[in-house]
Order: sequence, then structure tokens, then C-alpha cells
Amino acid sequence: MNEFGAKFTRIGDIALIKRGITSGCDAFFMPRDVSAKLLEKHETEGEWKVLPLIRRCKRAEVESGKVKIIEAGDKTLHPIESEFLRPEVHSLMTVNKPVIRASETNRVVLWVNQPTIALKGTYVGDYIAWGSRQTFESNKSRPVPVPLRSSCASRELWYDVTGLTPGIGFMPMAQKYRHIIPYNIDRIPCNHNLFDLHPLQMNENEEKSLMASLNSTLVGFFKHFYGRYAGSEGTLKTEVVDSLMMEIPSPIGVPAELSAKLEEALQKISQRDVTHLLEEEFRLCTNVAEMRVLEHKEIGLPLELQRKDRRELDLLVFELLGVTSGTRREELVDKLYYETTKYYRAQRIQDIQSSANRTQSGGKSRVSPNSLAMGAWEEIEPHLKTPLGEWLENEASDAKTIELPEGTVRLPEKFNMFESTTLYFGDKKQIDLVLGNRAEAELLEKIAVAGLRGKVTIPKTEKETEKLLAKLTLHFAEAEEVFTNSAEQYASDEKLQGQVKNIMMNWFVHGK
Repeated sequence: MNEFGAKFTRIGDIALIKRGITSGCDAFFMPRDVSAKLLEKHETEGEWKVLPLIRRCKRAEVESGKVKIIEAGDKTLHPIESEFLRPEVHSLMTVNKPVIRASETNRVVLWVNQPTIALKGTYVGDYIAWGSRQTFESNKSRPVPVPLRSSCASRELWYDVTGLTPGIGFMPMAQKYRHIIPYNIDRIPCNHNLFDLHPLQMNENEEKSLMASLNSTLVGFFKHFYGRYAGSEGTLKTEVVDSLMMEIPSPIGVPAELSAKLEEALQKISQRDVTHLLEEEFRLCTNVAEMRVLEHKEIGLPLELQRKDRRELDLLVFELLGVTSGTRREELVDKLYYETTKYYRAQRIQDIQSSANRTQSGGKSRVSPNSLAMGAWEEIEPHLKTPLGEWLENEASDAKTIELPEGTVRLPEKFNMFESTTLYFGDKKQIDLVLGNRAEAELLEKIAVAGLRGKVTIPKTEKETEKLLAKLTLHFAEAEEVFTNSAEQYASDEKLQGQVKNIMMNWFVHGK
């Protein structure tokens, strides 16, 4: 950096980075395209008729390409017109090349921005109507109808996720032993686990050179100076702000000849799968005893860094930085490969040791759920950090105070003539709380179920209470979604994710 720092630039100075689609319910919005599999398995119209489709369609419609069969997150099968679907990149787990094409992904995203009246009689109209009644309940999410989820409710048309423009590449949020920043030639939309890269005022040569340099080993090494590690096993997490800060070789003003060479080098690598920046022996090693022997061995190159096409790209990136001597470029690449291998070896050693520690402690992570929750909490938006009691005080206009007693809460059915506005607390010695109207009863039940007790603030009028109830429902749904996503990013298994999420929900209600 002392010698060539002027040839570097922050990504944020030459590009915008935007989060991918936050659908609100990937199980509904981002299904799998299973058309080809079903066409192959059911070769005649007679066989096609036995398919458990939610709405019937003809095999010929799918074979012609006008209609696709999608599998939603609950495994149900639906026909949808192809014009209302777009290929979608869901995560980098299934991406193995630095250039991605639409034909290489089996996920699609619902792509509809028309009102339901215009969709009458279509397959996609039926799918949207069906989805509006579904909750897609799981161990990670409560049974909230899809249109009421926070991300969906905030949109004019709850099912319209078409507002984001795909960029020229995907910046990953989480990464480990591989380094891939895919070149999005077909402009495919992506999930919120990836970020869209949008260059600012670049010509075609500069854009191509940018994507080549982003896939270089130099950037694969430098990225570890940014972001943070999730858990104790070295998964690097880079948010938008981290990616914007990242220093990379500047593509601005690149000579056309060098740009062509960089593009050709990237295309060569894209003809194969990109493998790990980790020595093969360490990749295959799974126990501490073997690891202790391996860590004393001389540093050797991973298979990826032995590739001729990989070295060709990395040499060109040093040329982009202004290293004029071919011999010097070779020396710098050798040094880069040594330091990269050494670093990824250290990460793998930590991984193996962490895995062994969990085994010795009965499968429990050495990092407590509370510690993970604290890390996740730091990244939560401020309005979700406000304790529920304080949030109610801020939101309730012309307010009054109600005392909520301890004990399990129960609210009779809405159509119960005598008890529809009464809340019961406790099991054996029940305490009844008679409210002024049904909206008050439903609002206070929701607050009590969340775990808040004692004095709470609610509006005096029924109309304002109904408004606050609707707002609180969306507030809870947003917290549920955000905390679920955060727990998934910070915790490694489903049990630990549930513990982290529960801690965050407790802080959401009572304060941290």
C-alpha cells in the first residue's frame, strides 16, 4: 500500500452497493422451478394429470415454456406464467463460478407489479390469492399471514418485489474458504443475503476490469481486513458499509488492451468451479490430533492457487496496480499466495479446534447464546431496541394506564356475548380484567402474551386503540423477521438460533 496505494480505491467511491430483495417470505416469493424435472418424469398428459398441482394446467403449456411449475416452501406445486417469474440467485452456496448465468439457477422470484384485478383468470393470480391465506409457519417464524409480514405490509401491492434493479455483480454477506464475487451478466435479481453492485459512471472496459479484479486473490485476501467474524468458526460477515469501505485495485482509466486481458482471464476461470483458498490436507482434516501434525508442515499451495488461469488473473491485477516489471509481478503473486495460504490455514485450525470443543462439551458451543445475541443486537435498527412499554407510551395518543396482572392470559372468542371484552389471568385463581371494548382486549392480550406485565399505556378511544393494535401487529411481525434473520447469521445450528432469537425477543419486550 505504501508503494501502490494511489492505485487503489474504495468501492464506495466508484459504485453503489444495495441489499438484494427482502421479500418478507422467501418460501412464497422465491420458490424453486421444478418444470424440467416434472416434464422428464411425467412424459404424457395422462401421467401429468396425477401431479398434485394446486391448480390444474396442461403439460403442453409447460413444455412450450409459457408456464412453469414452481415448488413453494411448503412443497406445494403451482403453475405460473413464465412472464411473471425471473431467475433469482438465492445464495452463493450453489454458485461455483465467477460469472453467473440465468440458466445456472433453479430459483425464481415472483415478478408481478399489476393489481389483482388485472390478473383475474391467470395462474399467477390464483397463486397470489393462495399465498394471501398462507402463514408458512416454521420453527423460525410465527404463523403470520404473508400479506401481514412487515416487509409485505409496507408495500403498496404486498406481492410486488420488482422495485430493485439488479447490478453487475453480487457482493456476498457471508463467506468462508472460497472467494467468489459473481459477475451478473444477465442482470439476475438476488436475495437479501447478497448485495447488488452498481458502478457509478464507468465505461464498459472499467466495469469488466472491476469484476475481474474483485475476483482476484488480492481482494480475496484483503477482504479480511473488513467486516467481522460470526461465531467462533471464522465465517466472515461483510455488511454494506464494510463492502463500501473495501480498498480494491482501481479500474478507472484502465487501458483497453489490459481490460481485454482481464476479461479473458476471468472468462477462463469461469469455465471451471472455483475451489478453496485452503490447502487440501487441511480441508479434509477433521480432528485435532491430525491437525496438530499438519500445522507444523511447511506452507503449501491450495489447489486453487496452483491453477494457471488463477495466476494469470492475479498477475494482470498487479499490472493494473502499475507494477511494470514482469519479474516483480511474479514475486508479488508468490508472496500473496504464501500469505493467503497461511491465513486460511490459521482459520481452518481455529475451525477444527472449535468443533472439537463443542464435541467435548456435549455439542454445546463455547460461545454463549447471550454473547451471540449481544453481537446481533448491535446491528438492529434503533426502533426495535425500544422496550415495549416505552414504545407503547410513545405511540399511544390521549392515553390511559392499565395494570396487567401476572399469570397466563386468556381472551374469550370475539362472539362471546358476555366475555368478549374480558381478559382472564392465571390458571386456578383467575383474575378477570374487564375492558371497555374488544380492541382494548385484543391489544392487551397481545401485550400480555409477549410477556409484559404491570402498568402499560394504551389509547383512551376505541378508534385509536384499533390503530395501535394494527401498528403493534406489524411491529411484532417486523421484530420476528429481523430477529430470525439475525439469529441465522450469528448462530450455526437451529437450536442455538432459537436461543439467540428468544433472547432478542425478551430484550425487545423488556429492554436489554
